[in-house]
Amino acid sequence: MKLRHRFALTFALASLGTLVLARVVTIVSFTRLQEYELDQGLRARAREESNEVALLGRKALEREHVSDDDADPLEQLVTYGALYRADGTVVADTRSFPHAPALHELGASPTISSGACFDFRFRDKMLRGVIVELSGQEGGERQYLLLAASRREIDDDARQLLALGWWIVAACLPLSLALGWLLGRRMTRGVETLATAAGRVTAGELDMDLSSSTPGDDEVAALGRALREMVAWLKGLIETERRFASHAAHELRSPLAALRGELELALRRKRTGAEYESMLRDALEDTNRLVDLAEDLLVVARIERGVIDDRAEEIDARTLVEDAVAASAARAPDDVVIDAADERIVVRGARVALVRMLRNLVDNAVVHGAAPAHGGLRVRVRRTDEAGAVLARIEVEDDGPGVAPEDREHLFEPFHRGAAARQEPGAGLGLGIAREIARRHGGDVVMASSADPTRFVVTLRAEA
Repeated sequence: MKLRHRFALTFALASLGTLVLARVVTIVSFTRLQEYELDQGLRARAREESNEVALLGRKALEREHVSDDDADPLEQLVTYGALYRADGTVVADTRSFPHAPALHELGASPTISSGACFDFRFRDKMLRGVIVELSGQEGGERQYLLLAASRREIDDDARQLLALGWWIVAACLPLSLALGWLLGRRMTRGVETLATAAGRVTAGELDMDLSSSTPGDDEVAALGRALREMVAWLKGLIETERRFASHAAHELRSPLAALRGELELALRRKRTGAEYESMLRDALEDTNRLVDLAEDLLVVARIERGVIDDRAEEIDARTLVEDAVAASAARAPDDVVIDAADERIVVRGARVALVRMLRNLVDNAVVHGAAPAHGGLRVRVRRTDEAGAVLARIEVEDDGPGVAPEDREHLFEPFHRGAAARQEPGAGLGLGIAREIARRHGGDVVMASSADPTRFVVTLRAEA
């Protein structure tokens, strides 16, 4: 069932329930009000009649009741009366109440002399009566007067009001359904629009405009804004994945094409052992490039999933730097300067991941700046306090040509390589991987200086 239909049905049921409750309260209140007025009149009339009976005796009950159009309407209603002894037997009754039953047959007793009114049935008629004790009976037998009036008008009015209430309920049912359907349609229009838009997004329409589908500043508009943000994020993620796959395929194609060409060239004719050895060395170099690229792609994929190799442990920052330089020994020059503070600076994290982070920075400095013609490579380790937090600060700097201005904003993007970097082997993943590893450990990697010297700074939380 659609949301608008459920809303219409709920609205109709709630409206009808409210009407029925209001009708019940109205009928009960009306009946109680009518009974209250009747009771007040009965008590007043009973006091007057009891005085007359006390003066005139039973003759006061046997008089013919004369209807007077100008009389009190209640006086016209009170036409039933009887005089009882203390044991509940009848002494006298009115002509309208002949052969009056004993009090116990009416479900009453002379003890009801406080003026409490009660209902009873007499010859298929519902009456409402009150019992009062006759005054001035100090020495004689106590007697009690019963006065009663018909409930017919009260009950008829209640029945008419009940019938009118049912007609109102019957008339309001289609009106409530129609009004509920209209309100439900208006209130769910934005939700249905968003549902349609979500279906189109699922079908692949990520460029659709959702700005006009949810006007206003309400819950539906908030849902629309959240959906637009989600679609924008999804679109960016898909574009990133596509770009990543495209760059990865491109980077893999180059060494694979070179390796294939070298192998095809080696098979064209017989060669000497030295020629085969040279070709195998070239093939091995291309294979190593493929292995490095595959390893970088695997690291990027693991970082995206939030998976960091190795378990966290406490490690000396100097030890991390030394391990990173040793891991980059094939590229790093022999005169790498490691300037570490005398104090031991401990960081907590995954050793393998942190070593890889620093190794990527060292490799980047070696490949793009620390060639013999450019000067040396230096790594500094210091403790620093920033915003009340104790940090380990690791600087990797070189005296190379620096980073071109057009490359500075894109330096940490995957597969980005500047014009000068394209002349060197690599896929442009090292700096991006280093930054992601640092951020996964609660730190960061930034370029503090782009030239003279080129400096990259790593900050990690230090253990106290």
